[in-house]
Amino acid sequence: MVMYHEIIIFTPIFALMIGFIVLRILKKRKRSAKSIYKLIDDLEKKYIY
Repeated sequence: MVMYHEIIIFTPIFALMIGFIVLRILKKRKRSAKSIYKLIDDLEKKYIY
């Protein structure tokens, strides 16, 4: 009986932790993509125009 009680308590906690980690990774990727595009645009303006 004790094992089932622990599984019921810890499963949602692990699911929430995994969800937060995935969201943080996705946010970091979006920021890095925006910064890369900004760098490319700045370099194009500086050297092409």
